[in-house]
Amino acid sequence: MRRTIYSKLVLGFICVFIISNIFASLFTFLNTEISTLEQLGKQLTESVDIVKDEYEKGNVSKEGIQRLFKDNYINISFIDDIEGYGIEEEAVSLLKMGKTLTLRTNEYGNTSITTPVAIGRIKDYYIVAKPEFENLGFSARSIIMSINTMAIISGSILFLFVGRLMVIPIKKLIKATEKVAQGDFDARLENKRVDEMGMLISSFNTMAEELKSIEIFRNNFISDISHEFRTPLTSIEGYTKLLIDCNEEERREYADIIIEETKRLSILTTNILTLNKIDNQNIPTLMEDFTLDEQIRKSILLLEKKWIDKDIELEIDLEKILYRGNSSLMYQVWINLIDNAIKFSPKGRKIEIKLYEEYGNTIFSIKDNGVGISKEDQKKMFEKFYKGDKSRNTDGNGLGLSIVKRIVEIHNGKMLVESSIGVGTNIIVKLYK
Repeated sequence: MRRTIYSKLVLGFICVFIISNIFASLFTFLNTEISTLEQLGKQLTESVDIVKDEYEKGNVSKEGIQRLFKDNYINISFIDDIEGYGIEEEAVSLLKMGKTLTLRTNEYGNTSITTPVAIGRIKDYYIVAKPEFENLGFSARSIIMSINTMAIISGSILFLFVGRLMVIPIKKLIKATEKVAQGDFDARLENKRVDEMGMLISSFNTMAEELKSIEIFRNNFISDISHEFRTPLTSIEGYTKLLIDCNEEERREYADIIIEETKRLSILTTNILTLNKIDNQNIPTLMEDFTLDEQIRKSILLLEKKWIDKDIELEIDLEKILYRGNSSLMYQVWINLIDNAIKFSPKGRKIEIKLYEEYGNTIFSIKDNGVGISKEDQKKMFEKFYKGDKSRNTDGNGLGLSIVKRIVEIHNGKMLVESSIGVGTNIIVKLYK
């Protein structure tokens, strides 16, 4: 049988409550019984002394005295001998001298308490004062046990109610978790608590929100990547069919198109693998020292054919900087940024590339005089598969800048964009120490 938190709370409370009450009862009884019986002994002794005084004066008869003290729950009796009380000879002598003695006896079979009895002597009689247990209903142990029994019962009933209130939010959390497990990422819990349960509910709501975002991103990613693959594949398929029945000149043209579309697929695959590598590889363990300015020069030379074909003038100002990072990933940053600047710059324009240190941080900037980027596109340009204005996305797959931004963030850096339509774009990479 499965034990719920509610049953465990109730059982745990009852066990703790019973054990604590047992110890409390013992402690209370020991203290209460001692003090109560001491007070009772004094009262009995005083009663015997009063009886002796009144009886000697002849003010009250035996029967009157017995009635008088019966109302005070004390039994006064006049007896001829006290052999049944086991009093020693020395004590008997004290009684004959007029002393009043207090003894402990157990004459009641329904209780284990040894109760005080006061004994005095007057003339030929012994006066015995005992507490009237049956009339007074006095039993410390019984009273304490009754009180604790009622406390346990009432406390248990109250905790059953309180415990149920405590597990209500847990049950709601379980149901909400089951909804999330079934794919309902809109499940939320109202949270007005400020305790640990409130923190748990808040964490659940945050988790559900994050899972919803991930699910939306996953669906968008699948849709975008499917579209990116479909376009070149459709083109390849179409031109491959045309190769079956065409002349030599058309064959060369179609073959060139197929090669270009194949390159697009290759680049797309490479970028997806790069993103996966960045997100899943332990990048900090692959850090090394390398010369940042030299790496940027190699990137410029790699793209030499592109900027020469567009007759672009490069203004390069690179300070010598030794940097510690992931060399292969940082290389992709410069390739992507320089390639984009060349791609979106009209023929015969100028591109400025700078690298310098400022307040101990490394700054890279690349400024073109191209078409520029709108304010709306600047907010989304680093999102996966986002291409912005159609005039800017004649090729590419919208992953380049997303990869660049992720690499820069891994290296404790950030990217800034300054751009105006028709004026150009300046992208700044800040790498902090």
